[in-house]
Amino acid sequence: MAEQGSVLLTGSDVNHVVNVLRMGPGDELVLSATSGWEYRCVIRRIEGQTVVCDVLQANRNQTEPKIGVTLLQGIPKGEKMELIIQKGVELGVTEIIPVSMERTVVRFHTPKDAEKKQNRWQKISEEASKQCGRGFCPEIGAVQSLKETIFRLPEDTLPLVAYENETVFSLKQRIQTAKSAGNLHHITVLIGPEGGIAPSEYALVCDNGFLSVSLGKRILRTETAGLCVLSALRYEFED
Repeated sequence: MAEQGSVLLTGSDVNHVVNVLRMGPGDELVLSATSGWEYRCVIRRIEGQTVVCDVLQANRNQTEPKIGVTLLQGIPKGEKMELIIQKGVELGVTEIIPVSMERTVVRFHTPKDAEKKQNRWQKISEEASKQCGRGFCPEIGAVQSLKETIFRLPEDTLPLVAYENETVFSLKQRIQTAKSAGNLHHITVLIGPEGGIAPSEYALVCDNGFLSVSLGKRILRTETAGLCVLSALRYEFED
């Protein structure tokens, strides 16, 4: 919290500042808030599990991308989703929605299991946001079916689906066409799980406005494909 020129750090932030960064009274640090502000501070004192900082300067955070990106990620096996979230946050993703698809191997037997996993993923997003200095913490949505997902998209988004059998349109071509139209504000991209997107799923999303894109001549793993798209978009839109 920030009030009257001071900031109080509690919880896991204290451990990070004191034990990981090895900071103490008199040291300066920059704190990012999810409100979009960042604060240049100096540590005044450490009291048990609280770090008291004086605010030297407050500025609008300048790290957020100009174009928002929602990643619809077919849920992969093992810890791959954690990698996708961590690196996706670093690359500027706005939101990640885990999607249960036909070829998804991982299944959640109860809503409580899915909620527990979502909480874990959200914590990874928060930690990655702090590490890379973002002024916004991307939300990791609840696990959804593909049908639920595609009917809840923002109206102003450009919906894309990465499909290994696409041979005509590249990601670059689709983005350049949208840019030339002058109304590109947000992008949504669907990535399938291991095994890819089933033909019936591909037909469903295309019937609902998604545009198919190729990510190149090589077939990428699911944990690589989304990060490839985010990297390309950062190159295209960031200063």
